[in-house]
This record gives sequence, C-alpha cells and structure tokens, in this order.
Amino acid sequence: MNIEKEETGTLTATLKLTLSPADYDPGVESALKEQRRKANWPGFRPGQVPMSIVRKRIGRSVLLNEVERLIGESLNGYIQQNELRVLGQPLPRDTDGTNDWDAHGEFTFAYEMGLAPRFEVELDKNAGITLPVVDVSDELVDREVADMRRRFGDLADAEVGGDKDMLLGDMIELDADGAIKEGGILQRATISLEYLKDEATRQALTGRKVGDEVRVDPHKVSQDHDDLARMLGVTHAQVHDLNGEFLFRVAEIKHMNEAPLDQALFDRVYGKDAVTDEAGFRERVRAGLEGMFRRDSERVFKRLVMKHLLERTGIELPDGFLKRWIMETSKEPVTAEEVEQAYSSYAEGLRRQLLEDGILEKYGLEAKNEEIQAFAQRYVADQFGQYGMPMPEGDEMARVAGRLLSDRDQVKRMRDSIVDQKIMRHFITLLEPKEQRMGYEEFVNLARSS
Repeated sequence: MNIEKEETGTLTATLKLTLSPADYDPGVESALKEQRRKANWPGFRPGQVPMSIVRKRIGRSVLLNEVERLIGESLNGYIQQNELRVLGQPLPRDTDGTNDWDAHGEFTFAYEMGLAPRFEVELDKNAGITLPVVDVSDELVDREVADMRRRFGDLADAEVGGDKDMLLGDMIELDADGAIKEGGILQRATISLEYLKDEATRQALTGRKVGDEVRVDPHKVSQDHDDLARMLGVTHAQVHDLNGEFLFRVAEIKHMNEAPLDQALFDRVYGKDAVTDEAGFRERVRAGLEGMFRRDSERVFKRLVMKHLLERTGIELPDGFLKRWIMETSKEPVTAEEVEQAYSSYAEGLRRQLLEDGILEKYGLEAKNEEIQAFAQRYVADQFGQYGMPMPEGDEMARVAGRLLSDRDQVKRMRDSIVDQKIMRHFITLLEPKEQRMGYEEFVNLARSS
C-alpha cells in the first residue's frame, strides 16, 4: 500500500492510494477459502465446490469488499499517524476507467480532504468584555413571590372565568357554515386565560360561565402547533390542515387561590423555620434570584467572549469541500441551492466548535474520566433527592451511575456540561471581568443577541 499526499489548497489535500496484488491477495484468498468451506451449492457436496467456480461466481464481490476494507483502514491509519485534522470525512474522487477489476494488477484511488485551520487563541484582559449582572429589583422579587404563592396555592371551582383562570371544556370542530362538523374533532381541553397571547380571544373567554359556548380560532388558544396537537388529540401534520373555527363549550372553571404569605408558605418553600417573617422570606427570594441570574450571567459572558474570539481569530474553512461533503453525506437528498442557503449557519457553528476545541487543547480543559464519573454520581443523587428517595451508596451508587455511564449520549451530555462549566470559570478567572449591572429586560435582550 502506497499513500501520497498532495496539497490542493490552503485547507484541502488529496490522498492518492495505490494497492498492489501483494496488499489485497491475502485477504481475498482467505475470504474465498472461507466461502468455499461454507458453500452449499446445488450440484456440489457441501464445502467441495471447486475454487475456480467459487472465484468465478463471487470473486469480484470479495475483491471489492477487501479493497474497500483496506482503503478504510489505510486512510484512518495515515490520518492518525500524520495527525491530520480532517473536517468531515475524506471524499472519493471520481476515478472511473482507471481501475480494471478483471486484471490482477494495481488499483489506484484518490480521496479529497478538508483540513481544519491552524490558529492561535489569545485571551486578553484588555478586551473590555464585562460580566453582565442582573440588578434584582423589588419588582422582580414581587413577581417571584407572587409566582410562589400561585405555585403553592389551591385550585377551586369558580362561577365566572377571570382573566387568570383556567377553562375546561369541549373543543368541537365546526364546518364552513358554522355548524358542528360531522365526524369532526371533539376533544376535552383546558385553556389558561392568563397565557393567551391574542387579546381579543382572551376578552371573548373572560367572564364566561359553565355551559357557555364561544367560537374560537384553535390557533389562538394554543402556544404553537405542537401545543395545539396535544390540545386536540391529533398529529402535528393534521394541525396544518385546520383552517376553520371551533366551538368551545365551557364545562368547568378553575381559579387559583394564592397561598397566604405566612409561616406555612415559608416552611413549604424553604423548610421548617428556615424563614420566620416576610422580610426574611423576601431576602431569601432575592438571594435565590441573584444565584439563578449569576449562572445566566456566566453563560452570557462565555458567549460574549467566544463571539469576541471568533471575530478576532478569523477562522477560515475549506468552504467548497464542506459544501460538497454536506451534499454527498446528507441523509436526505439536498440541492446545491439548499446547501448554499444553510451553509452560513453551519459554518458559524463549525467555527465555534473549532474555537472551543482550540481553547480546550491550549488550556487543558477537557473533561477527565473521574470528573464524568463524579458528575454521574451527583446526577443520580439529585434524581433520587428530587423524588424524596434515599440516595444510593457504595456498590449500589456505582451500579446506578455505571448504567448511566454506559449510555453514550448521556456521557456526551455530561462531558459537554463539564466542559461548558470549565470554560466559563476559566474565562472569568483569566479575564477578571468587571461587573456591569443592568435591568432584567436589558439582560434578556443582551442574552438574545450574544
């Protein structure tokens, strides 16, 4: 086996492979002998088919399989030995007419590659990137307290639907004339007036009593198509065909009575006697919000730093190769126009991944096995605690965590979470950012744009 590398561009190369009979003959002969040993063909005793007939019938397919295996092994070995940073996978270049599969001679192949760029990551304290911190106002505390009171409150029947109540009733499909559609959808559903985005629909349903009927646009009493499909008990595809109105017949009205702001609520939220008065309760709420927003602040700061580094580093990509690779390896057929439209977003994501890989490599932040194992055990403990179950210990903990670690997708999620945390902490430690306090709405807008 001979492999030659030819540079075809700044970030592209071609690997030219030459296979001689000495490379593929041993594998082909071994496979043919095994096939002959297993052969049970009409007219011959089992395992006694002449080799000439075996070779004539299946010789080419065995040869193709062996050549394909050798190419795969050789390409991977060459890439690993020469530490080539390949994007995607090598793509075969058309060599039709070059190889004569009926001749016992050399075969040549060519594979094109896209290579990851080399770049330097430099974290500069003078970059001027600040750590956005939400200023937890009294208004935010009031909203959180109100939400807790509702969360720990009690549902009660009501005679008239208020603007924050829930209406339970039947959703009945109507035909084009406004009559009940024969064979149409009939489904018991719940509508939370508080969360309706369409003001006219909310007004039409507010103040209704049990037995009232209201014509509604189903798309305006749901959050999105998935939500509407669940509400009506139909598939997502069926939702797209719903164009008419529905009749909503009110069967029940539920009102949430907020929990009193008293010791019982304090104990339910924070534990027995952890808080003994309203002032202390509000301070605990404020501290909780500050902790929650602090985690959000660090995530936004990481995105801001990554955005700065991407702009500063200017990572180039072998765009032509990648577009071809996307077209040839896509699970579903795609056109060149579709690839072109989606490529910008794909390339941006790839640059972020390459940048993150470079940061992990330079600063040694990759997740270690022991960190993943510890993460798995913490996750198991949190899950048991969430359901009020005693945390497993010793061999039992190892068994439960081991089951989690045997799931490749779970391991990837744990690894990604660890790496994300390590990068955030590294950025903050190295850059020592100044805090920039801001209101909640300003912070939300910054998070959306970063």
